[in-house]
Amino acid sequence: ISEEVDRLSRLVMRMLDAAKIQAGELIITPAPFDLTEMAARVLISFEKQINDKKLEMDVDLQDSLIVNGDSDHIYRVVYNLVDNAVKFVNEGGTLTIRAEVEGTMSLFSIRNTGSEIPAEDLPHVFDRFYKVGRSRSRDRARAGLGLYIVKSIVNLHGGDISVRSANGETEFAFTVPLAQKSSGGKEDRQL
Repeated sequence: ISEEVDRLSRLVMRMLDAAKIQAGELIITPAPFDLTEMAARVLISFEKQINDKKLEMDVDLQDSLIVNGDSDHIYRVVYNLVDNAVKFVNEGGTLTIRAEVEGTMSLFSIRNTGSEIPAEDLPHVFDRFYKVGRSRSRDRARAGLGLYIVKSIVNLHGGDISVRSANGETEFAFTVPLAQKSSGGKEDRQL
């Protein structure tokens, strides 16, 4: 019962976030924070699932990657991408995680081995309510909102997100602006 209540609560929160995005009312409050430290915290929260699946980890997180963003919302982006990668990686497979500087942006990517996203589904994975079929659709309880919300959050930060899936691997990558050296106060932005 507790697990079902948690699942329904997450579903309601995603529906509310999707409605806020649709109405242009999702607000972010950018401030400098360490993306590397955040990614490490997210990975630690998945330690049990990673160990249970006997995954090989290839992690390369640049030391102290200070970005400018809403840390709560970016946490949701990283968490969702790691959650999907851990869910769809094959047992004994590999997760590859990178966080690095790319010009004025930081680039975070996560790649997993296992079933691919069919080529015809790739252009739609970030669409609202879209659920990939066949081999990757083991979890039928999802509403198809997670990646839509992730893309909206990344875009609201002035970043971009992409996906590629081929040769037994799937990779998601997103960018978010690096913090300016002389950044002043906080500013609110709205979608």
